[in-house]
Amino acid sequence: MAKKNKIKFSYSSFKKYEDYQYKGLIGSLMKYDHRNLEETLPKKKYSNILEIGPGFHSHIDYVKHDYKNYYILEQEKDKLNFHKKRKNNKIKLSTYKKNKMPYKNNFFDRIIMCHVYEHVDKPEEFILEAMSKLKKGGVFSIALPTDPGFLWRMGRLFSKIFFVKKKQNISIKKYDYINALDHVNSIFSLYSIINYFYDKKIERYLPFRIKAFDLNLFYNVHIIK
Repeated sequence: MAKKNKIKFSYSSFKKYEDYQYKGLIGSLMKYDHRNLEETLPKKKYSNILEIGPGFHSHIDYVKHDYKNYYILEQEKDKLNFHKKRKNNKIKLSTYKKNKMPYKNNFFDRIIMCHVYEHVDKPEEFILEAMSKLKKGGVFSIALPTDPGFLWRMGRLFSKIFFVKKKQNISIKKYDYINALDHVNSIFSLYSIINYFYDKKIERYLPFRIKAFDLNLFYNVHIIK
Protein backbone atom coordinates (compact mmCIF):
# COMPACT_ATOMS: atom_id res chain seq x y z
CA MET A 1 0.00 0.00 0.00
CA ALA A 2 1.38 3.39 -0.99
CA LYS A 3 2.29 5.92 1.66
CA LYS A 4 0.00 8.93 1.66
CA ASN A 5 1.99 11.18 3.96
CA LYS A 6 4.38 13.55 2.22
CA ILE A 7 7.41 15.16 3.81
CA LYS A 8 6.70 18.75 4.80
CA PHE A 9 9.64 21.10 4.52
CA SER A 10 9.98 24.01 6.92
CA TYR A 11 12.19 27.07 6.49
CA SER A 12 14.80 25.49 8.78
CA SER A 13 14.84 22.15 6.93
CA PHE A 14 15.26 23.88 3.55
CA LYS A 15 18.01 26.02 5.02
CA LYS A 16 19.74 22.96 6.45
CA TYR A 17 19.51 21.10 3.11
CA GLU A 18 20.86 24.03 1.10
CA ASP A 19 23.63 24.70 3.62
CA TYR A 20 24.68 21.05 3.28
CA GLN A 21 25.09 21.61 -0.46
CA TYR A 22 27.54 24.45 0.24
CA LYS A 23 29.78 22.82 2.84
CA GLY A 24 32.67 20.38 2.66
CA LEU A 25 33.64 18.73 -0.62
CA ILE A 26 30.19 19.25 -2.18
CA GLY A 27 30.25 22.91 -1.19
CA SER A 28 33.71 23.38 -2.70
CA LEU A 29 32.47 21.97 -6.01
CA MET A 30 29.36 24.17 -5.99
CA LYS A 31 31.42 27.29 -5.30
CA TYR A 32 33.84 26.26 -8.05
CA ASP A 33 30.90 26.13 -10.46
CA HIS A 34 29.70 29.61 -9.41
CA ARG A 35 33.18 31.05 -9.94
CA ASN A 36 33.55 29.38 -13.31
CA LEU A 37 30.29 30.86 -14.55
CA GLU A 38 31.85 34.32 -14.15
CA GLU A 39 35.06 33.31 -15.92
CA THR A 40 33.24 32.57 -19.19
CA LEU A 41 30.90 35.60 -19.08
CA PRO A 42 31.16 37.88 -22.15
CA LYS A 43 32.84 41.19 -21.35
CA LYS A 44 30.28 43.99 -21.65
CA LYS A 45 28.35 46.47 -19.53
CA TYR A 46 25.68 44.99 -17.27
CA SER A 47 23.48 47.55 -15.51
CA ASN A 48 20.33 45.70 -14.47
CA ILE A 49 20.85 42.13 -13.31
CA LEU A 50 18.20 39.56 -12.38
CA GLU A 51 18.92 36.43 -10.39
CA ILE A 52 16.11 33.88 -10.31
CA GLY A 53 15.63 31.55 -7.34
CA PRO A 54 18.96 31.88 -5.50
CA GLY A 55 17.59 30.38 -2.29
CA PHE A 56 19.97 31.00 0.59
CA HIS A 57 23.12 31.07 -1.56
CA SER A 58 22.99 33.86 -4.09
CA HIS A 59 25.36 34.14 -7.04
CA ILE A 60 25.81 37.84 -6.20
CA ASP A 61 28.80 36.89 -4.04
CA TYR A 62 30.67 35.72 -7.16
CA VAL A 63 29.79 38.55 -9.56
CA LYS A 64 32.88 40.52 -10.57
CA HIS A 65 31.43 43.14 -12.92
CA ASP A 66 29.80 46.41 -11.90
CA TYR A 67 26.01 46.80 -11.97
CA LYS A 68 23.41 49.44 -11.18
CA ASN A 69 20.67 47.19 -9.74
CA TYR A 70 20.63 43.53 -8.71
CA TYR A 71 17.13 42.07 -8.70
CA ILE A 72 16.40 38.85 -6.83
CA LEU A 73 13.26 36.90 -7.75
CA GLU A 74 11.97 34.21 -5.42
CA GLN A 75 8.72 32.32 -5.03
CA GLU A 76 8.99 32.00 -1.27
CA LYS A 77 8.85 34.98 1.06
CA ASP A 78 11.07 33.27 3.67
CA LYS A 79 13.93 33.29 1.20
CA LEU A 80 13.28 36.91 0.26
CA ASN A 81 13.37 37.82 3.94
CA PHE A 82 16.75 36.12 4.17
CA HIS A 83 18.12 38.43 1.44
CA LYS A 84 16.68 41.52 3.13
CA LYS A 85 19.40 41.14 5.75
CA ARG A 86 22.10 41.94 3.18
CA LYS A 87 23.50 45.45 3.50
CA ASN A 88 23.38 46.25 -0.20
CA ASN A 89 21.09 49.03 -1.38
CA LYS A 90 21.45 47.86 -4.99
CA ILE A 91 19.46 44.68 -4.26
CA LYS A 92 15.76 44.75 -5.15
CA LEU A 93 13.52 41.84 -4.12
CA SER A 94 10.43 40.49 -5.85
CA THR A 95 8.22 37.41 -5.80
CA TYR A 96 6.28 35.62 -8.56
CA LYS A 97 3.82 32.82 -9.22
CA LYS A 98 3.16 30.40 -12.07
CA ASN A 99 6.30 31.32 -14.06
CA LYS A 100 5.09 34.90 -14.64
CA MET A 101 7.79 37.44 -13.83
CA PRO A 102 6.81 40.96 -12.67
CA TYR A 103 9.11 42.93 -14.97
CA LYS A 104 8.89 44.74 -18.28
CA ASN A 105 10.07 42.95 -21.40
CA ASN A 106 13.57 43.75 -22.67
CA PHE A 107 14.61 45.23 -19.31
CA PHE A 108 17.61 43.24 -18.03
CA ASP A 109 21.18 43.18 -19.30
CA ARG A 110 21.84 39.86 -17.61
CA ILE A 111 19.76 37.08 -16.02
CA ILE A 112 21.31 34.45 -13.75
CA MET A 113 20.04 31.01 -12.72
CA CYS A 114 22.45 28.85 -10.73
CA HIS A 115 21.22 25.33 -10.01
CA VAL A 116 17.60 26.42 -10.35
CA TYR A 117 16.41 25.42 -13.83
CA GLU A 118 16.41 21.72 -12.92
CA HIS A 119 13.74 22.46 -10.28
CA VAL A 120 11.13 24.42 -12.27
CA ASP A 121 7.80 23.24 -13.62
CA LYS A 122 7.22 23.66 -17.36
CA PRO A 123 10.86 24.43 -18.21
CA GLU A 124 10.15 25.43 -21.82
CA GLU A 125 7.54 28.00 -20.77
CA PHE A 126 9.85 29.23 -18.01
CA ILE A 127 12.91 29.92 -20.16
CA LEU A 128 10.86 31.68 -22.84
CA GLU A 129 9.28 33.92 -20.18
CA ALA A 130 12.69 34.71 -18.69
CA MET A 131 14.25 35.46 -22.09
CA SER A 132 11.45 37.92 -22.86
CA LYS A 133 12.72 40.06 -19.96
CA LEU A 134 16.23 40.20 -21.42
CA LYS A 135 17.42 43.00 -23.70
CA LYS A 136 18.65 42.30 -27.20
CA GLY A 137 22.31 41.40 -26.80
CA GLY A 138 21.77 40.54 -23.14
CA VAL A 139 23.14 37.40 -21.53
CA PHE A 140 21.27 34.61 -19.75
CA SER A 141 23.74 32.76 -17.49
CA ILE A 142 22.70 29.27 -16.41
CA ALA A 143 24.54 26.72 -14.24
CA LEU A 144 23.19 23.18 -14.09
CA PRO A 145 24.08 19.85 -12.49
CA THR A 146 24.59 16.98 -14.93
CA ASP A 147 22.00 14.86 -13.11
CA PRO A 148 21.37 11.99 -14.04
CA GLY A 149 24.68 11.68 -15.88
CA PHE A 150 27.03 8.88 -14.83
CA LEU A 151 29.55 10.98 -12.90
CA TRP A 152 26.78 12.86 -11.09
CA ARG A 153 25.13 9.59 -10.07
CA MET A 154 28.46 8.27 -8.78
CA GLY A 155 28.96 11.48 -6.81
CA ARG A 156 25.51 11.17 -5.26
CA LEU A 157 26.22 7.53 -4.35
CA PHE A 158 29.49 8.57 -2.70
CA SER A 159 27.65 11.31 -0.81
CA LYS A 160 24.98 8.88 0.41
CA ILE A 161 27.56 6.39 1.66
CA PHE A 162 29.89 8.81 3.45
CA PHE A 163 28.03 12.04 4.25
CA VAL A 164 24.23 11.91 4.32
CA LYS A 165 23.57 10.17 7.63
CA LYS A 166 26.44 11.93 9.37
CA LYS A 167 25.84 15.46 8.06
CA GLN A 168 22.06 15.59 7.54
CA ASN A 169 20.88 12.99 10.03
CA ILE A 170 18.31 11.54 7.61
CA SER A 171 17.82 8.08 6.13
CA ILE A 172 19.00 7.17 2.64
CA LYS A 173 15.37 6.58 1.67
CA LYS A 174 14.42 10.11 2.73
CA TYR A 175 17.47 11.56 0.97
CA ASP A 176 16.49 9.83 -2.28
CA TYR A 177 12.93 11.10 -1.86
CA ILE A 178 14.10 14.70 -1.36
CA ASN A 179 16.26 14.51 -4.48
CA ALA A 180 13.37 13.05 -6.48
CA LEU A 181 11.28 16.10 -5.58
CA ASP A 182 14.20 18.48 -5.98
CA HIS A 183 15.55 17.66 -9.47
CA VAL A 184 12.43 17.30 -11.59
CA ASN A 185 14.18 18.01 -14.91
CA SER A 186 17.12 16.02 -16.27
CA ILE A 187 20.17 17.68 -17.81
CA PHE A 188 19.40 15.88 -21.08
CA SER A 189 15.89 17.39 -21.28
CA LEU A 190 17.02 20.89 -20.30
CA TYR A 191 19.91 20.86 -22.76
CA SER A 192 17.55 19.80 -25.55
CA ILE A 193 15.27 22.77 -24.79
CA ILE A 194 18.16 25.24 -24.63
CA ASN A 195 19.79 23.87 -27.76
CA TYR A 196 16.54 23.90 -29.74
CA PHE A 197 15.71 27.55 -29.07
CA TYR A 198 19.12 29.19 -28.79
CA ASP A 199 22.12 28.89 -31.13
CA LYS A 200 24.19 31.81 -29.84
CA LYS A 201 25.72 30.57 -26.61
CA ILE A 202 28.96 29.97 -24.72
CA GLU A 203 29.17 26.53 -23.08
CA ARG A 204 31.48 24.85 -20.60
CA TYR A 205 31.40 21.30 -19.21
CA LEU A 206 32.97 20.97 -15.77
CA PRO A 207 35.29 19.90 -14.33
CA PHE A 208 36.84 17.91 -17.19
CA ARG A 209 35.67 20.11 -20.12
CA ILE A 210 34.85 17.07 -22.25
CA LYS A 211 31.62 17.65 -24.16
CA ALA A 212 29.73 14.85 -22.41
CA PHE A 213 27.33 15.11 -19.48
CA ASP A 214 28.17 11.60 -18.26
CA LEU A 215 31.81 12.63 -17.74
CA ASN A 216 31.22 15.91 -15.90
CA LEU A 217 29.41 17.29 -12.86
CA PHE A 218 28.25 20.67 -14.17
CA TYR A 219 27.10 22.37 -17.36
CA ASN A 220 27.41 26.16 -17.59
CA VAL A 221 25.99 28.17 -20.47
CA HIS A 222 25.66 31.85 -21.37
CA ILE A 223 22.83 32.36 -23.86
CA ILE A 224 23.19 35.58 -25.86
CA LYS A 225 19.88 37.08 -27.01
